Amino acid sequence: MGFWQAVASWAESCPNNSAVIAPSGKLTFSQLAGRAHRLARTLKSYDQQRIGILTRDPITMAVGFHGTSLAGKTLVVLDPSWPQALLESMLGNLACKLVITDYPNRLDKAGLADPLVISEEPDRSPWELHEHENERELLIICTSGSTARPKAISRTAYSWLASLAAGAAMLMAPEEAVTLSPGPISHGLGLYSLIESIHTGGTFIGAGHWRSEVLDSLLSQVSCNRIVSVPTILDRLSTHLEPQHLSNIRWVISGGETLPVQLVSRLQALPALESCIEYFGSSEHSLIAYALRDTTAKDAGCFSGRLFPGVSVHFHDVDPDTGSGAAYIDSPYNANGYDPATAPPIARCGNSTSILDQGMQSDDGTITFMRREDGMLNLNGNNIHPSEIKDVLAILNILDAKVQVERQNGHARLIVHALSPAVDSGLLHKRFFELLPTFKVPHEIIFHKEWPLSFSGKSTAIWTANAMPEPLTRIRLR
Repeated sequence: MGFWQAVASWAESCPNNSAVIAPSGKLTFSQLAGRAHRLARTLKSYDQQRIGILTRDPITMAVGFHGTSLAGKTLVVLDPSWPQALLESMLGNLACKLVITDYPNRLDKAGLADPLVISEEPDRSPWELHEHENERELLIICTSGSTARPKAISRTAYSWLASLAAGAAMLMAPEEAVTLSPGPISHGLGLYSLIESIHTGGTFIGAGHWRSEVLDSLLSQVSCNRIVSVPTILDRLSTHLEPQHLSNIRWVISGGETLPVQLVSRLQALPALESCIEYFGSSEHSLIAYALRDTTAKDAGCFSGRLFPGVSVHFHDVDPDTGSGAAYIDSPYNANGYDPATAPPIARCGNSTSILDQGMQSDDGTITFMRREDGMLNLNGNNIHPSEIKDVLAILNILDAKVQVERQNGHARLIVHALSPAVDSGLLHKRFFELLPTFKVPHEIIFHKEWPLSFSGKSTAIWTANAMPEPLTRIRLR
């Protein structure tokens, strides 16, 4: 069943059921179908194929996605956290002349695209129950990859429908699921969980980005039984939300970095929990592998699980000592690749594609993926590669730096430790906020005279508070 057919079907069978609950209000399936239908009629009057969307609101995203799908257009997901210069550059590169948005002022500044605000008035004319060809470009979603420059990933309707069909059963997304996804709605995991929930007739709850007080307010209106998030936010949910809001959780779905054993133990202690499922995937490949997590596993700094149905993997440049190599994925869920205006072509081998994740597969079919070499960090649900921050530092001739997430007074903060004479704080602030989204800007840069050494005389990569050398100076950026 296609995206629009699913929405229209739920609108007819359960029109008053909540499809989306967000800070901006509640959206029933009937309202979603009516607003998406009106948007589709509006979009058909435009020649542009690519339609941008710039929003943090799950309701705007839900209507925008299904309206563009029905109109046969391509939805380009733009990140509200991007600096203005980056937003303007991406609008130009991706040929977005029309943007659905809650932030028309940002587009007025750019002058590169016209803003379109979605009408809340439904179109009650008969539904246009038809689908466009599955191989057409449905969606472009951007990821930072391992550089500060976002890569625009092109997905077909077929690839996303295939992943929804395979993932719904494995990732516990039945019609009765009330799914909380507390991370950014413009990022892959948040967007996918929104569309998955609507497609299967469930209810989606989201704040659009992490805000514990807003989530508490939303969960006081409706009880959720399923959570889709990353370990960093799952950890914060258990400490920041009222305990009663988690008392009915039956399914926890985790993506991103590996779930720590201590967090798995806390999740398993939830009174109604039936399963905790961790999956490995990427915006380029969607679903790759999954694992049921219990308290018997040990922290190994990597993911081990089983491939989703229809996925196969082979490896290039296998290390004879470790048995690991670069994973190439052949799957019906694979994206087309990168838009050439934003990134070089994706690595290919026949029908398989790779973003050079390192992994290995054992004789019993278990697949293991290692962490990225640059040690990807996750802060409040946002993926951050240290190389992105180091690229900005290099512009300022700060060439020796360590980037890590540290907990201070109960809060996770992005901290840079650097060997360098102190530089002008105003220049640091200007460059970082020009070149990186706000969530990737370090909270603080701490300059040191030298690195601390371990007992073996090696530089210590990750420091504890006791091992921290006396700083020369500290510059706070946010």
